[in-house]
Amino acid sequence: MRYFIVLDGRRLNRLFRFEDPQIQKLFDKRFLSTLPGRVKVLEKCVQEVEDASSLMYPEYYVEPILPIYSGSSGGIAVYYARTLPYTSPSGLDIAVQVTAALLKYSTKSTLKTVLAHELLHYIDLVRRMSKFEMISDEVSTSTFEAMYSDIERAIKPEYIYSDKTLIRNIKRKFANGLEDFKLKDKTLNNWINKGKPIVELPPEENVIRIPVNMILTIKFDPILLLRIREIEKKSGIV
Repeated sequence: MRYFIVLDGRRLNRLFRFEDPQIQKLFDKRFLSTLPGRVKVLEKCVQEVEDASSLMYPEYYVEPILPIYSGSSGGIAVYYARTLPYTSPSGLDIAVQVTAALLKYSTKSTLKTVLAHELLHYIDLVRRMSKFEMISDEVSTSTFEAMYSDIERAIKPEYIYSDKTLIRNIKRKFANGLEDFKLKDKTLNNWINKGKPIVELPPEENVIRIPVNMILTIKFDPILLLRIREIEKKSGIV
């Protein structure tokens, strides 16, 4: 069982997880030196997603430990990004976890597409939490489709984004999970096979437990809620 991530500060240092000396020991200095430049690309992508959606992106940060799942068939599933509830001094909030592997090895187009896809997850999570439609107090974050298998049917990207290329990329790259063979090859050869940090995360363990009393503390952006209600009417899920 996975519990809340605990973050602090009004604006996150996107690389705050890499400030831990124990984490730093897991990487060579050359790798670490490339991350600030990649964070600038990340922030640029977030800005472009915000512009295309007219919504503020949730808090986000870079995770150094890559969650994977080694299936019985011998294949490896990688959790490149996840939308996670977290505790803050003001209560419950939601952040997007971007893995360092995605940050390091993806193209700008793939990075932007993944971020845009995560915003769909975020919107759906806010929608259900704001209306107390949670099925239980456990929220699966398994890969991209396990928890959100119906999100593309409920909230289509075209209801959120004005950028037609971005909409097309989301549908193409997530037709059956994240499809980017170059990214997967680089992750396997340069991260997993070279002993960079990973954690095995079977789907049944990839769950966030959210106490009901914590859901009551979350404060949603009124503008986002208004936009969600408009989307619900368009998609017929009121």
